Amino acid sequence: MTLSRNKEFNWEGIQVRVSLPSTYDSKQAYPVVLLNDGQLDYLSDLSQSVILVGLIPENRLDDFTPWQSKSLKEGAPDFGGKVDAYHQKLFQEILATLQKDYLIDESRIAYGGYSLGGLAAVYSLYSSHLPVTCIFSICGSFWYPDFTEFCREHDLIQSQSLIYLQNGLTEGSNHSNRLSKAPIFAREVHDLISEKVPSTYSTFDAYGHHEALEQRYHHFCDWLREEWKLT
Repeated sequence: MTLSRNKEFNWEGIQVRVSLPSTYDSKQAYPVVLLNDGQLDYLSDLSQSVILVGLIPENRLDDFTPWQSKSLKEGAPDFGGKVDAYHQKLFQEILATLQKDYLIDESRIAYGGYSLGGLAAVYSLYSSHLPVTCIFSICGSFWYPDFTEFCREHDLIQSQSLIYLQNGLTEGSNHSNRLSKAPIFAREVHDLISEKVPSTYSTFDAYGHHEALEQRYHHFCDWLREEWKLT
């Protein structure tokens, strides 16, 4: 299902795509899902109940990573570590703009993504308080250098959020660098967060990193629909 784009704009290097329910009523408050990388079609199961917002930065290797780090592949760009600035734009500027244009149910705002987009979302749990009530990560890149240590040493600030964590047991199986241990890093992050927020939904499937994307997003949509009591 290809979703319609009801509005699209660029905010300081972040392309923002908004998809409204086909029966959108400007007098009704709607939940919102903010999705890193902007692949909104994967969230089509939610499209008639929520406002979907896709976020596509010019450089995801910078905007989705918490601190600078060398690339794991020779010749590839390094990671820029600019997620704090990205989140400031997103939550203090872009979301505020959306709240002026649409009636948003502030008790139901979800933020997350896939891979590095999921890493960025989980990192936000440790950031200063954000106007988000649900954080989700699908195949989050928790192999990122020093990320497990960061989670072990810091307290969750967003500890009241609904949290959804999903990774694959065979992620990184074709790699020889730290990516080969991706499931081990992911398990540690899942456990650390679940210990602090027992209601965390933590699950692992049998797939690799780039497999079964539709199935994984469908599973998340089912979970969120139940948590938010969506029709």
